[in-house]
Amino acid sequence: MYPYLFGVIETYTVMMIIGIIAALAVFEIFFRKSLKEPSGKIYYLEMSLIISIAVGLVGAYLTQNLYDFIQDPANYRWSWSLTFYGGLIFGVGMFILLYFVWIRKHYPGSLEKIFWIVPGSVTLAHGFGRIGCFLEGCCYGLPTDAWYGVKFVTTSEKVVPTNLFEAIFLFILAAIFIFLAFKKRWPYTISVYLITYGIWRFLIEFVRGDYRGSFIPGLSPSQFWSILLILLGIGYLLWRIFYFNRKTTKKAE
Repeated sequence: MYPYLFGVIETYTVMMIIGIIAALAVFEIFFRKSLKEPSGKIYYLEMSLIISIAVGLVGAYLTQNLYDFIQDPANYRWSWSLTFYGGLIFGVGMFILLYFVWIRKHYPGSLEKIFWIVPGSVTLAHGFGRIGCFLEGCCYGLPTDAWYGVKFVTTSEKVVPTNLFEAIFLFILAAIFIFLAFKKRWPYTISVYLITYGIWRFLIEFVRGDYRGSFIPGLSPSQFWSILLILLGIGYLLWRIFYFNRKTTKKAE
């Protein structure tokens, strides 16, 4: 496709920056325009998000290099490739840490409000990132002769454009989650995100053609993390339905 703009700028980097800006913009509009939160309170949330994104990017690089090292320690060399799940784990972990040591001291609002919009922001940014993968020619699928097959600069034959399919899936999810957050204040967006993306990623790994090692026998690294994501989503959903809702109802009574 088009791995470089003007022959020097990586299109993946450009799309990743666009995705991050779009995600922060959605977050900003939600808290300022929809919830009408004061600017001073939102500042701490936004700064925490930016820090978490930066840590997430570092985590994405470190995780992929860990995979590479486990796969072939003798020939390991540092790689600037990254993996989404590594970024997600490090980024979310950093945000949770910042929430307990910094955010809640300055932002007394409920953490649940953040959960309403975060899935929409994350899937939007991730969708742009997958467009970057499509343009750069990474994260592609198995060889195919089907009409939808694409030949990238990194492949010698037509392959399934799993990167493009995932981008479409993520943009659809983003639209749904953003609508539910803005219009419905739906409290289950984070659970649905964890479950739906986990299932999608687990299944699409069967047609991925770019080998990234085997984290545990029989599963790709992403499938391993997908299972944990699904279980976490189900666990949080059950907790939200059977504990949090009942606790809130009793307080109202």
